[in-house]
Amino acid sequence: MLLHKSETIIQEIKHILKKTISKLPTIVNETSNSLNDINVQVEKTKNLKFGDFSSNIMMVLGLSKDKVQLFAKIVADKLDKKFFKKVEVAGPGFLNLFLSDETINDYLQEISKEKDEYGKFKQKKLFYNIEFVSANPTGLLHIGHARNAAIGDTLANVWQTYGIDVNREYYVNDAGNQIEKLAMSVLIRYKQLLGMKDELPEDSYHGSEINDVAKAIVTDYKDKYKDVKCDQNKITDSNENVNFFKNFSKKFLLNIIKDTLTEFGVHMDIWFFESNIYVKGLDKSIIKVLANDIYQKDGATWLKTTKFNDDKDRVLIKSDGVYTYFLPDIAYHAIKLSRGYDKIYNIWGSDHASYADRMSIAIQMLGYKKEQLKVLIMQMVRLVKGGQEFKMSKRSGNSLTLQDLLQAIGKDTARWYLVSQSLDSHIEIDVNKATSNSNDNPIYYVQYAHARINQLQNNGKFTKPRNFDLLKTDIEHELMILLMYYKHAIESIAINNEVQKLPTYLLLLSKTFHSFYSNNKIIDNNNIELSSQRYHLSLCVKQILANGLKLMKIKPLDKMKKKGNI
Repeated sequence: MLLHKSETIIQEIKHILKKTISKLPTIVNETSNSLNDINVQVEKTKNLKFGDFSSNIMMVLGLSKDKVQLFAKIVADKLDKKFFKKVEVAGPGFLNLFLSDETINDYLQEISKEKDEYGKFKQKKLFYNIEFVSANPTGLLHIGHARNAAIGDTLANVWQTYGIDVNREYYVNDAGNQIEKLAMSVLIRYKQLLGMKDELPEDSYHGSEINDVAKAIVTDYKDKYKDVKCDQNKITDSNENVNFFKNFSKKFLLNIIKDTLTEFGVHMDIWFFESNIYVKGLDKSIIKVLANDIYQKDGATWLKTTKFNDDKDRVLIKSDGVYTYFLPDIAYHAIKLSRGYDKIYNIWGSDHASYADRMSIAIQMLGYKKEQLKVLIMQMVRLVKGGQEFKMSKRSGNSLTLQDLLQAIGKDTARWYLVSQSLDSHIEIDVNKATSNSNDNPIYYVQYAHARINQLQNNGKFTKPRNFDLLKTDIEHELMILLMYYKHAIESIAINNEVQKLPTYLLLLSKTFHSFYSNNKIIDNNNIELSSQRYHLSLCVKQILANGLKLMKIKPLDKMKKKGNI
């Protein structure tokens, strides 16, 4: 019955509407807009009495107002009677579309057949890169990085399901003053562990992880480096000793970062080191590429970004010869774009909002299209408990770490809450709510729906039904339409990068299932056929919940704890 199996229900309806109208010359000859160019909207209705879906197609054809309703009635009468049970014209010309039992059955049968594969799209022949987290290897990941990681990884998972190839990338800032400061901080902690009286300057790294690095050096090298010299800002010794403390420290901390991301369910395909830019001379190469837009002023090297409506030109090299962050960042983006990606994405914190515009200008100066770079700006996260800011070990200065978050609420719960709101919203996670086994906790509510279905006992009587024609209640119908909507939800997220729509959808599906479960007897041995249809409808819900949770790297649970707080 499905005309285009790989399409979403929304795409399928649009296809049928356009095809039907194209065969009606009376209407086509009256339109001022091409069927291929019109922006047709098909939306799921909020009330079943207005149909399952509604479309504005008749109002965007460019028809004269006096003919919209007249032609809408003609189209309604001509639409596929096997696909639509009924079509009504509403308001100024909306088409309210009621799906046939056969159409609904075909979609449910497809879910039952494809199982874990349901929701996957054909390959799009597109290749994206998404760079996220990218914290300096000078300390532990904090909860802001946790949100970055959850969003970036989930978005990449959705893209892959949508048929887009993806590289996840981490940019390691292993050059510059922060690494000098890291090496100096570790050296002083190392000396202190050896009983020396060196003091750690205020402007240095004070997290306890710096002690961990120093302890590892003491364990491996004893007092070999006790005479290495440093001042307030950096190690002032031989290059060999300077490089030892730099390389040991950043490798040690980067391994912790990698382990933490692994624990959080995040795998990076590429780890790109900033130092490679200088080793390969790519910093100087990029200056040559941008030569026509570079000039000297006050001893500094400037990039003429005002050429692309920036509010002022930007410095690439300061008067003392030191690079600004902008120069290596341009080189890095040039490297990424040179790999042939269709689009590159960055997820940055809110403090980088203006910097995103600057980077967009830079890639245009390199000859790339503005649309090839997309920067997603993310707001911060706060953890609360009992109405107060939640504080734990504070291992890394004043920020709660990702490890703290995992200890407080666990990986799955953390990923759910960090993805559940739009990027431009500040997140406040209530620890008590997030760790409660109650319906007020959205992740519990969704996992409870999955577990509830898992507990249904199929005693062998409930073979897979040929159709679902006995499911006539409003809540049953709503549940079936929601299941059909899943693939569209995936497509919408993939195109609009709004990952918060995934937990929103799963929560609505769970709420609808719980209502269905509470108001209908699923297993009724006195009515085997009805029970079979309700049972297999429930299995379809379970499958979609599992598929959606998998995209968030959340494990669906087969059994829940009793309600109450942990």
